[in-house]
Amino acid sequence: MLFRGDFTEKRDFYRMEVGCPMQFKIQGDPALHTAVVRDLSASGLGFVCQQALAEGSVVEVVVSPEKAIVPPLQAIAEVVRLSPQDDGSYEIGVKITEILG
Repeated sequence: MLFRGDFTEKRDFYRMEVGCPMQFKIQGDPALHTAVVRDLSASGLGFVCQQALAEGSVVEVVVSPEKAIVPPLQAIAEVVRLSPQDDGSYEIGVKITEILG
């Protein structure tokens, strides 16, 4: 059993598992891409998509919750991690640098 004192996570903020759709644009490219958010925290998010994004790339993200209880999250973020997956997709980790709207 995990108790609060046993938590060894090194991140500054807890990450929530999400599993909702999102859209993103790469800075300087008008194309709109889709992805699925895997996890979300106060400072970043992880998502899976079909596009490889270079570390340091800047993206504008719009995360749309499954239920319209809260408004979509719109933010500017920087790619900090890219992990190719066995199915040809990519798991991307981004750091949120600015909240929009």
